[in-house]
Amino acid sequence: MAKTITVNQQTRNKETTTPKGRTRRAVPMTSTLHDALKRMETIREGFVVRNLDGTAKTDGQADAAILRICRRAGLPARLWHTLRHSFGTHAALFGVNPWRLQAWMGHKRIDETMLYVHVAEAHGRELPECVREAALGEGDPDARVRKMLGARGKNLAKPTVTENEKAAFTAA
Repeated sequence: MAKTITVNQQTRNKETTTPKGRTRRAVPMTSTLHDALKRMETIREGFVVRNLDGTAKTDGQADAAILRICRRAGLPARLWHTLRHSFGTHAALFGVNPWRLQAWMGHKRIDETMLYVHVAEAHGRELPECVREAALGEGDPDARVRKMLGARGKNLAKPTVTENEKAAFTAA
């Protein structure tokens, strides 16, 4: 199974337009994300982060949603664009072919993508054991990277959620 998210459009500054790079693209997702999306009760077409009726969240609503997700997961607060850069940098660290990464990121020019490759090269470090193990025996480069990306959070502390947050989450 491909396990990808297709990016057809983006909403930014209250305007829905074509995505970065002005072309549709498919971005790989981890098994954890795939499983979470499959469990959603609403249809899984249109905006991934959206209101219950399927419409796009405003910029402020989308920012509040990702901050809430980070908090509940016990992660540092990060906004969407930071997550995009994080994905690109980790994919480069894990050895994704720059032209494949260019397609995933939606860059028109390879020099935009090479910024991620250069950051990865300049800040290279030993990969955590769980990430290395996830890659073992996987011959398909895309599947290997998906597994490695999915393994990144295995060493994180378990999230802490207050009773108020649980109630708010189930009510949302």
